[in-house]
Amino acid sequence: MASGKGAGKQYREKGEGYMYWVAFLCSICSLVLVFVAFASPFWYKSWSRVHSPLANVGMWHICLSGWVKPRDPMMRSYVGCWWIHSTFFEEVWDDIMPAWFRVVQTVVVLTLIVNIVTVGMLSFYLVDRFRIKYYNPNRYRAFMINSVLMFVSGVFVLIVALMFPMYAKDPTWMPRPWLNYLSWSYGFFVLSGFFAVFSGISLFLKSTEIHHKPDKGTMEIEKKLELPHLPTGMAPPMRPPHYEPSEQGGRSVGGYSIGQTSLGQASMGKASMGQASMGAVSQGGQSKHSESFV
Repeated sequence: MASGKGAGKQYREKGEGYMYWVAFLCSICSLVLVFVAFASPFWYKSWSRVHSPLANVGMWHICLSGWVKPRDPMMRSYVGCWWIHSTFFEEVWDDIMPAWFRVVQTVVVLTLIVNIVTVGMLSFYLVDRFRIKYYNPNRYRAFMINSVLMFVSGVFVLIVALMFPMYAKDPTWMPRPWLNYLSWSYGFFVLSGFFAVFSGISLFLKSTEIHHKPDKGTMEIEKKLELPHLPTGMAPPMRPPHYEPSEQGGRSVGGYSIGQTSLGQASMGKASMGQASMGAVSQGGQSKHSESFV
């Protein structure tokens, strides 16, 4: 099993770098926190020791314990936990979900989408095929886009972090706001903003590093995918020279005629039309001369 030091060296050779892993882990933490805050119903909660018309409320779920619509002549009381878009609240939708609450819901959804997109894009960087296809054309711009997305997520979190507690204390939304407090779902969402900013900073540093220094790991991966693997010491195959058979049964290479061979040595001569060709043939160590006339 490879040690931690060996694994770190392998990551550096592959080209991710420590900044990438810091950004990737921070973006995952931000996504998990945003998702938990998105799905949980504990953004705003009442103290358990006192009675309040509001039990707890989230982005999509609300629990009431005797809430009455302001200035309702029928004095209808709402009790129980419901999906916030349920038809049970059809007559009081504008009171349960005022305009500011719907804006908060929209921003939370956008924050979740931005985090999902960023984590997906950073995950592609771990796969060599996607990495070369989507990042290599302009890796500096790709990491800069991821950095901007995480900063946008941080801005969305800041908007919700300021807007929700300011309007949640409005007594026209829930009576006796001094009996209620911001709960852990809101805290998770705010905490996700810090991880988003840390991820954005790390991605920005990674993009500037790529802009000034090429990624050697990616260049090595490209070579592995483009060139076949050859054993050590072997050169790539080369095309053979031009070959044409001659009329006298020999062969010609590059314009020269190579005649037939005999025992001991091969005879080579340059033949021409209308001239005599002479060659020396040796057999068993004795030299003989042969002449041919055309």
